[in-house]
Amino acid sequence: MHERTVEQAHVSIDGSRFVLSPSQDVDALCEQLEAAVAGAGLVVRFTTMEGRQVRALITPRSRVLITDESVMYESDDAVLSLGASGNWDLL
Repeated sequence: MHERTVEQAHVSIDGSRFVLSPSQDVDALCEQLEAAVAGAGLVVRFTTMEGRQVRALITPRSRVLITDESVMYESDDAVLSLGASGNWDLL
């Protein structure tokens, strides 16, 4: 069995917590959240680890927390991961 540490991003919006998809651009999501609270509010879209498409109405009263967590990934199988550069990596 192979073990490796993988970084996972989480977003919590008004108490609801979501694990973000590895393909989700966290910096772009932060920019969308900042734009939403700068005005009257906006719908912000993101993808979860399970592939769910989430649309959240973010207003200046919304409480949003984004965290990164190192998690252990255990597998007997190698998997392909799409890197930030758009290249596939064998894990």
